[in-house]
Amino acid sequence: MTKADLKQTQTGQWMLRDPRTGQYVELRGANSMKVSDLPLRKGIDLTKPIAAQALDAGSGSQKSK
Repeated sequence: MTKADLKQTQTGQWMLRDPRTGQYVELRGANSMKVSDLPLRKGIDLTKPIAAQALDAGSGSQKSK
C-alpha cells in the first residue's frame, strides 16, 4: 500500500490524490470538529456500534419506580 498524498490548499481545503487517476479530490469534512470538543464517556468502544452502547449505558443509569 502506498502512502496517501495529502495536501492543504490556500483556501484551507484538504485534498487527497487518487492513485488511479492522479487527480486530487476534496476530503469533505476534514478537520470539521477541530474547533469543538467531542466529549466521550469512558467505556465507549469506537470500533463497536455506538448507538447500542449508548442505549445500554443509558438504561442502567435510570432508576426504576
